Amino acid sequence: MKSVNRKLLILCPYPKGTAPSQRFRFEQYLMHIEQAGWEVRQEPFWDEKSWQILYQKGHVIQKLMAIVRGYLRRYALLIQGLDVDVVFVHREISPMGFPWVAWWLSRILKKPIIYDFDDAIWIPNTSHSNRWSLGFKSYGNTAKLIRMSTQVFAGNAFLARFAQSCGGKAHIQIVPTTIDTEHHHNKVASAPEHPFVIGWTGSHSTMTYLDDLRPVIETLAKEIRLKWVVVSDVAPEFDMDVLEFRPWTKETEVETMLDFHVGVMPLRPDAWAEGKCGFKALQYLALGIPALVSPVGVNSEIVHNGKNGYLCSDASEWLHCLRLLAGDKSLLQALSGQTRTGIIENYSVLAHRGTYIETLNWLAKM
Repeated sequence: MKSVNRKLLILCPYPKGTAPSQRFRFEQYLMHIEQAGWEVRQEPFWDEKSWQILYQKGHVIQKLMAIVRGYLRRYALLIQGLDVDVVFVHREISPMGFPWVAWWLSRILKKPIIYDFDDAIWIPNTSHSNRWSLGFKSYGNTAKLIRMSTQVFAGNAFLARFAQSCGGKAHIQIVPTTIDTEHHHNKVASAPEHPFVIGWTGSHSTMTYLDDLRPVIETLAKEIRLKWVVVSDVAPEFDMDVLEFRPWTKETEVETMLDFHVGVMPLRPDAWAEGKCGFKALQYLALGIPALVSPVGVNSEIVHNGKNGYLCSDASEWLHCLRLLAGDKSLLQALSGQTRTGIIENYSVLAHRGTYIETLNWLAKM
């Protein structure tokens, strides 16, 4: 066993193991980082108690108290967090106000900072249940954190271009969101022939995109026997005869998706969607499920027409591609057989774990 002589402090929004962004951006690399001789300390802003109510409607007083607790823990780091070699910041250190902790760590203590982000989080955006916080959040902190950092991990080229525009001296590198094809997404879907299962997985924040697919599914449901499976933390606000809602859990997410014949990822062509890292498509493809996606942002790099799925720009293309795959079993099988290879080669933990370890070792020597 390697001796531990380097220390990594991770500052992130949510408790460990709770948020997909954290799990697939850095948490699935922690085992490899520790095996490389690093002692890792992960400090979330929101504690477990606040996480339970954060995206529920109401609970305003409890959420305000959670903010106070989060800031107390953050400022305690100014004393407690001195003995670290590298600081890794995911998305934000705190939801509002100037990022004093990052300023202290980078400017006063001269600690090298890796800043990691996977969404266009400088654009005002919040969940329906937390609209009250829209006027308080400090969206300008993304640029401030980039300028305070030594290294930036941007989830795609759109985010990297924004990081470049912020100025500063950080080295900017595109590091895609990745899939653990060894320990988690390590199975291949084998859905029964009937009914044809169209699957979607995502959080409450992206469920609005399902509205664009509803007319397509309604039309197709009149022609063939199908099921539309929606996996999320909240149920859709609409109802359909072919709709089946399955609550998302970390323990069952892979098993649930193995029932899909195809996975869908509709988006709208705006700046927020341009910043997305194609995570839904990556999940589908890693499990041998052809992906049908909107050609927005990095989706066009992940999905290749007629090889591992299809790019669908409008309702007519969505309907055509779904009809095509529902009616041609051999085509569906051919696409399914080509999905995992590209993920393992370009979007897996195996492909990118060296980036994390090499960067940490480089920064530790500064």
